[in-house]
Amino acid sequence: MNVSLPRLGGVLLASVTLASCSLTRPEEDPAFVKATAVEGRVDRIERQNEALLDLQRQLEASQVEQRHLRGEFEELQHALKAMQQHERDLYGDLDKRLSAVDARLQSQAAAVAAPPAASDRDVYQAALERLKGRDYAGAETALQDFLANYPQSLLVDNAKYWLGEAYYVEHRYGEALEAFQRVLKEHPDSRKVPDAMLKVGYSYCELKRYREAREVLARVIKGYADAPAATEARARLKRMDAERR
Repeated sequence: MNVSLPRLGGVLLASVTLASCSLTRPEEDPAFVKATAVEGRVDRIERQNEALLDLQRQLEASQVEQRHLRGEFEELQHALKAMQQHERDLYGDLDKRLSAVDARLQSQAAAVAAPPAASDRDVYQAALERLKGRDYAGAETALQDFLANYPQSLLVDNAKYWLGEAYYVEHRYGEALEAFQRVLKEHPDSRKVPDAMLKVGYSYCELKRYREAREVLARVIKGYADAPAATEARARLKRMDAERR
């Protein structure tokens, strides 16, 4: 066969070119290099997205915890306000009752002409002054001494009642309960019965014996509907309903 030199040169050049292409390594191929770079960027983006998702989950968990803590704080604030109101009511009630006793004793003294010296009344009045001055320990001692020294006094039922009040304002509710129950048992005809029964209900409430508290307060309302104690019993039951007790 007769082949021209120009044609032969072209064939040889094409063969060399093809051989050169077949000898290029994959990692040196521009397409391979570009694909590898794209894969690297995708991996970095995926890792960044995963980090962002993890950060978002942590943020959501922190927000949930903050809402929980805020709820607990609000509950504590509410409990503190309720406790402060209870203390104000307690001292206000005690001052009101002591003032009423003072007024009644002064009225009785004025109605009697030239009354004889009454040492039992003096001792009783001194004990009340201690209680009014918030000297609870001194008042307790004075009232106990009065009861021991003047067991026949007409003021014995009152002294037993105020001894219960002294225990109550010191948050000694078990002792207060016993003192008020003693008034009810030993002096059923005393004028202090409605108030003593009311404070029995209060003491049960403070001892978290709510069923018994409700029963006693209901008895106050039913048995002494026109007495101030009945009004206070209704208010306490309403408060217990609001507090779901």
